[in-house]
Amino acid sequence: MLSALTQYIDNNFSSKRGLVAALKYKLLYLFGFYKVYQHIDFNTVNRLVFVCSGNICRSPFGEYMAKAKGLNAVSYGLHCRGGDKADPRAIHEARIRGVDMQEHVTRNISEYNLEKGDLILVMEPWHLSQLKASNVNYERITLVPLWSKNPTPYLGDPFSANEVFFNRCESVVEDCVRNIQTRLA
Repeated sequence: MLSALTQYIDNNFSSKRGLVAALKYKLLYLFGFYKVYQHIDFNTVNRLVFVCSGNICRSPFGEYMAKAKGLNAVSYGLHCRGGDKADPRAIHEARIRGVDMQEHVTRNISEYNLEKGDLILVMEPWHLSQLKASNVNYERITLVPLWSKNPTPYLGDPFSANEVFFNRCESVVEDCVRNIQTRLA
């Protein structure tokens, strides 16, 4: 029984810590804490700026999925040195969806230059506080998973997760990009 529970947690939340974070942020979402991040005038959005921790899994996947749909997009990492390749699992997940992100090279958020019409899309509430504490200048910000078919504010980092969770994360990012694309049309 414990093994099945552990496997469920690993597959759906990456870890016990991920489960606690997901529950915490979902509760805050249900109480309306993240509603402000859902008020986006998509008519004024010109570029999607995906941001995650390392710019190797979630944010580059979002960037390349958006570009494959004809959208203007870039991605950055909050805690990367820059110049590294994407995670091989992210490259694989993109490839099976018909998208080539083999050429992706990480960029640190310090390289970001605000352009008119940018919408910054972060993966989890922790990223909101990291951006607010940085010197990064931005106009609008939202949380990627708020735009999924099952909105939630938190999409945990799949870097050290199992394959099932990794695939789940990339599927959520893909779903969000698709839903954002419909709002940009």
